[in-house]
Amino acid sequence: MRFSVASQIFLKFPNYCVGGVIAAHLDNRTDNAAAQKLLREAEASAHQQWSAIPTAEQPYIAVWREALRTAEIKPSQYLSSIEALLKRVVKSDPLPSINPAVDLANAVSLRYVLPLGGHDLERLSGDLSIRLAHSDDIFSPREMQEGQIETVTAGEIVYADEAEVRTRRWVWREGRKALVTASTRYAFFPIDGFVGLNEAAVRASASELAELLTTHLGAVCQTFFIDKNNGVIEWEIAKMTENINNQNATTIMINQKRERDAIDELLSRGVADIVGREELERKLRSGQKLRVKLGIDPTGPRLHIGRSVAIHKMRQFQELGHQVVLIIGAFTGQIGDASDKTATRPMLTRAQVEANMQRYRQQISLILDESQVEWRYNTEWFDAMNFQQGIELMSNFTVAQMIERDNFSERFHSGKPISLQEIVYPVLQGYDSVMVQADIELGGTDQLFNLMAGRQLQERYGQPPQAVLMNVMINGVDGRKMSTSEGNGLYIDEEAKQQYAQMMRTVDEQILPYFEVLTDVPMREIEAMKSELDAGTNPMQLKKRLAHKLVEMYHDLAAADEAQRDFEQVHQKGELPTEIPTWTPLNQQLEWNITDLLVETGLASGKNEAKRVAGEGGVKIDGNRPADPRGKITLTDGMILQRGNRHFIRVLLG
Repeated sequence: MRFSVASQIFLKFPNYCVGGVIAAHLDNRTDNAAAQKLLREAEASAHQQWSAIPTAEQPYIAVWREALRTAEIKPSQYLSSIEALLKRVVKSDPLPSINPAVDLANAVSLRYVLPLGGHDLERLSGDLSIRLAHSDDIFSPREMQEGQIETVTAGEIVYADEAEVRTRRWVWREGRKALVTASTRYAFFPIDGFVGLNEAAVRASASELAELLTTHLGAVCQTFFIDKNNGVIEWEIAKMTENINNQNATTIMINQKRERDAIDELLSRGVADIVGREELERKLRSGQKLRVKLGIDPTGPRLHIGRSVAIHKMRQFQELGHQVVLIIGAFTGQIGDASDKTATRPMLTRAQVEANMQRYRQQISLILDESQVEWRYNTEWFDAMNFQQGIELMSNFTVAQMIERDNFSERFHSGKPISLQEIVYPVLQGYDSVMVQADIELGGTDQLFNLMAGRQLQERYGQPPQAVLMNVMINGVDGRKMSTSEGNGLYIDEEAKQQYAQMMRTVDEQILPYFEVLTDVPMREIEAMKSELDAGTNPMQLKKRLAHKLVEMYHDLAAADEAQRDFEQVHQKGELPTEIPTWTPLNQQLEWNITDLLVETGLASGKNEAKRVAGEGGVKIDGNRPADPRGKITLTDGMILQRGNRHFIRVLLG
């Protein structure tokens, strides 16, 4: 069989491209539940991502409107198939579930905002092509009876076989002869786009659809891509399915490829470097179950998203069936890691560390499957270690080795003090690896010295040295190094609306890195996002998707939808939030100094903060900034006090 794009099309649209999937041996009569679920998820994602702007202004829709106008097709009358789908979705009008193959195709079409058609190959007459319609071309509309036809305007861009037009007005409407039905066994799914705008999305969507059809419908698939440099493809169904009788072998091959893909992503996504990579990859591909260690010191009660990067990587190992071992540094947390510190870090008390530990497990379980985690506390072995044993442990390292680490060397040469407990910290972390017999340890690039200490100690204690996987380090939402003290951390247990609003403050340069290391969004989608940004898509749209995804991960879909609505209402439209906390003065005092009122209502934590906020113009009364931000005001019933764009109080009197 042959599929081609006529040269006249490329003359008028030199950047036009078509990718897609050829699928053989579809089992399209199977249970539709999984396909329906994927379709509804795609609808929900598209609705939250695109409902804030007119559909016609979405970049991928706008380019089709312009192309249709150039082709003398009225885009407002003959909507591209993707615009028709998206219009329904943003109006919360669910798409009908037709059959598994069509549902999967519509889900992919929505996810990538691309026109995606479907043709039953067994109803094809000869070859298929995209060309200009002839004066004698006919079309069989799906809504007419069998045998009824309509004429086609000569010169119209169409999908056609050697008997009739299959799709009119380029990517507008498929005819009855093209429909993929429950009885379809062989299908052709074209995906239309433009080089330089969404070529990456076309390729990625074809790969995803092929994987879905293979996984859910047992199809054997081949993907393709056509542009002006390669306008024709040919294929033979027989060659695609020559091993179809050995279905078990085919399934094993598919599963092995999926595992290889997962391992490749495990070793590359968000990874800065790996010590012992070749040996680690060999073990992963052999099917050996590994013990994967991550240590976290509870030096504060909350985890920010920077600390979550390694936990997300641990989740990838968990999903591949490996045993994850999470060590809560109940002992080492008292000392504190000096890896990135330029001054001596004050020690915490056991009580402080234990208080911080209370919330750690709950927060970590928002990412990991808690039931499959081996939870360990290093007080298990360090509380039982006597002083002599501690000295013996320290004897495995020299002072010179410790002073060689960068931040200690800088402090030593500049005359800054280095405490002994800081020096021994890497030894303690390394001993954790010995006690849990780790095969691999995870950590940031700033942890290299400590991670390598684990390898050294394991060899001294007769264990194989662990591999070391270092994840990339991310900055805070403002582009600076993420730090609680800098006030630019975003916490995984943050209230949903606050979490969404903070993520929307992310600098544009960090949108894609955040997607890569903080979410499970497929890399092919992230690559498509890069193409969107390169093509001029407003970063705000992707930032909203990022914020929504993060809130959905740590709360749920309903909370993410509500947080987005709140952000759009309060921050973008300047309206009041739907829910505003109330406050009533206990003594019925009506005249207040503004700074005192901020403290009393909880809009400021103290007098100094209140004075700073008021002095910076961060206070509004009923939507207006007071003439004297530190003066006095008289309360009225229903008055709205506002600090910044996120904090509101409604005054209730009596």
